Amino acid sequence: MDLGTVMLMLAVGSFLFGLLLSIFKFNNNRPEEIPYWIAAKILQAVGSLLLYYEADSVALLTILADILILAGCAYEIWAVRILMGHSVKPGSHISTAVAIILASLVSIFMEYPFRNGYIFLLQSILYFLPGLFLLGKSYGKFSLRLILGISYFSTGAVFLTSSVVCLFFRNALSLRKSAVFNIIPIASFCIFLISGFIMLMLAKEKSDMLVQEMQKNLKKSEIRFQNIVETAIEGILIFDENYNITFANKNMASMLGYTVEEMIGRTYVSFIPESHTDVYNYQVSLSKKGEDSVYECCLMKKDGEKNWFLISAKAIFDDYGNFEGSFSVLTNINERKKAEMQLEEKNRELAELSNKDSLTGIANRRCFDATLEQEYSNLKQSNGVLSIIMIDIDFFKEYNDYYGHVMGDECLRKIGGVLKYCIRCSADLAARYGGEEFACILPDTDINYAVKIAERIKQYIHELKIEHKKSSVSEYVTASFGVATVRYSPERTLPRLWPLRIN
Repeated sequence: MDLGTVMLMLAVGSFLFGLLLSIFKFNNNRPEEIPYWIAAKILQAVGSLLLYYEADSVALLTILADILILAGCAYEIWAVRILMGHSVKPGSHISTAVAIILASLVSIFMEYPFRNGYIFLLQSILYFLPGLFLLGKSYGKFSLRLILGISYFSTGAVFLTSSVVCLFFRNALSLRKSAVFNIIPIASFCIFLISGFIMLMLAKEKSDMLVQEMQKNLKKSEIRFQNIVETAIEGILIFDENYNITFANKNMASMLGYTVEEMIGRTYVSFIPESHTDVYNYQVSLSKKGEDSVYECCLMKKDGEKNWFLISAKAIFDDYGNFEGSFSVLTNINERKKAEMQLEEKNRELAELSNKDSLTGIANRRCFDATLEQEYSNLKQSNGVLSIIMIDIDFFKEYNDYYGHVMGDECLRKIGGVLKYCIRCSADLAARYGGEEFACILPDTDINYAVKIAERIKQYIHELKIEHKKSSVSEYVTASFGVATVRYSPERTLPRLWPLRIN
């Protein structure tokens, strides 16, 4: 086999090897396991191809080929080092490339065959380095690393021998046609085959070890996660894309009165009361859009009792962005929620009491003033009308003096009952204005209808037939009425809204 054929085989083999590594890298959609390896093979392939076309004299093509081959050897050193579990300093490839270029350019000024000896010497150093690194470690008698180290060391020895022949025995042989120049590419081709196969085996070995380590770490993580989940005081639920329960910890099952086995496979919505299904639907829509949320919701226990939970939900998606389900952490807030609801009820009752007249059960003066101010402000937007009825019990002081305060209070209660009965619209308000005075606020009511309501109140008071011997106008309790209807005007203030007294 002639020299040219060997160089061509070396170039094609390196190209194919680099292509194989590239396909392996991108098909697995992950970073290459041995950095610099692909670059090393491509550089060596291009350099060998250029030497296949080199001329007898020193030419730019030959210099470029030497640079590429030396750079490929340097990159292969880094690949071996990383394969053995060591690191390479960032940016070192730049300084190495500059050094190789400068060292190769020096050979321009050398005559043949000193130039060849010089290049061979550089190559021998680059082969000795990984060989010494590999042989300097103890890997066992039949270790692949040991065989790889011997291969590199042997190739380095061949290049060193060739360098010595070129530098010191130039007249002994016709060097260009001697076996030296045939041995070098053949040795390179052999190292290509042997080292390539061994490095692939080592890469697979390293990959298998990484997979085993990842599986081991994953198992540890699963155990750790399981321990955390099972000892957590919160409840934990995991749902699939249809919100069926795929995981529930013991604490969650216990809080709802189930076993874990009973909960697995059930739909989440089966635990939601009908009154909270809108909350469930809204939270499911958020999760499917990828939005995490924290919300409060009731869940039904096995015995039908409702329990409140604070739920922190996180959506789960696969690598393609498809919704896979949800992970939820649930904290029992039932006692706190009951306390909050009781407090809200007490506040509501206090608000009612603060706005209610304790004697008659209708609104008090405070509520009347606030409602009147609000309704009058609303007229500015609605451009409607507002009617007010004022009611004053006639000769009520004389009634109290003659019949006593107990009977007087009873009389006021009956009058309040009449107002409550006659004011039936939810927007209207009947109030005790003070003492024996009462008032009604009638939003969106004109003067004619307001007068009709006042006449109806007057009629019902008359039908009560409450005896009043000290009245100057009737033998029964009567009342005087005043009615007014207004529209909003920035010049008119609330004190000017009071109607005139009408007997």
